[in-house]
Amino acid sequence: MKPVVHVELTGKAIKTVLVLLAFISAILALVWLLISPAYAIAGGIGVILIVRGLYALFTPSTE
Repeated sequence: MKPVVHVELTGKAIKTVLVLLAFISAILALVWLLISPAYAIAGGIGVILIVRGLYALFTPSTE
């Protein structure tokens, strides 16, 4: 028997995720302005990889 993970999203969880994404966007904007666009782009790619990894972690397999 395969284990089942049940994840429940509430309004508070969605609000927290949106605030976190806004915070990350603000940090990347500051990095873009103060340091270099290259570092901000690299950080953005890192954030995208983390989000895609979490999505893959919680998506059921097709097997």
